[in-house]
Amino acid sequence: MKKVLALTALAVTSTSAFAGSSYVTGNVQFHSTYLQGAKQTSTLEAGHTFDSNTTLLVEIDAIPLGDVRDGDRPLPFTTLGAEQVFNINDNFWVAAGYHHLIQAGDTFQYRPLIKIGYNFDNGISLSNRTRHHIQADDKRNDETRLDNKIAYAFQDQPLAVSYNNIYVIKQGGADNSMDHELRATWTRSGVQPYIEYRNQANNENNALVFGASYGF
Repeated sequence: MKKVLALTALAVTSTSAFAGSSYVTGNVQFHSTYLQGAKQTSTLEAGHTFDSNTTLLVEIDAIPLGDVRDGDRPLPFTTLGAEQVFNINDNFWVAAGYHHLIQAGDTFQYRPLIKIGYNFDNGISLSNRTRHHIQADDKRNDETRLDNKIAYAFQDQPLAVSYNNIYVIKQGGADNSMDHELRATWTRSGVQPYIEYRNQANNENNALVFGASYGF
């Protein structure tokens, strides 16, 4: 696993050796509950997209920053991912990929995924990502996550807004859950800050997110 992580990190950081484009993004999240393991968490991600529309990415999520429950020692999750986009025409695209979720050096979930999207000429875009979460230790608790997003990029100012509806279908008798994410991004040249509000797990947790992305 260390060899796989090293090779993936090399692919997404050594951008001078590859054609295409790269990005880094990160945020700080302030939660109303301990749903993510701590009241304040962070997410960091880096990726590289080749000219073939293949993206390799590394994400570290749920990094505890602040208040945790007494005695708890929450550990972050690491995702190693690969995605391939196929452009059907100038507006319509589909994609397939795989995310490998790791915690404390051990495989936590296997996550195959498919995507589909359409970008309208007026700045509106629609997309869906369907990702199946296969548990490494207990297949009875597998999940299927559906991300349905609508976004709008303003034509006359550097601003984009989006709404993402996340529906998780759970096996093993657990209740399905729904999240809502509202984001506004300053689409300036260079670093692009964003602010996001999240309502998670059927209103169990609310989070305010401050982040920024940079493509190069």
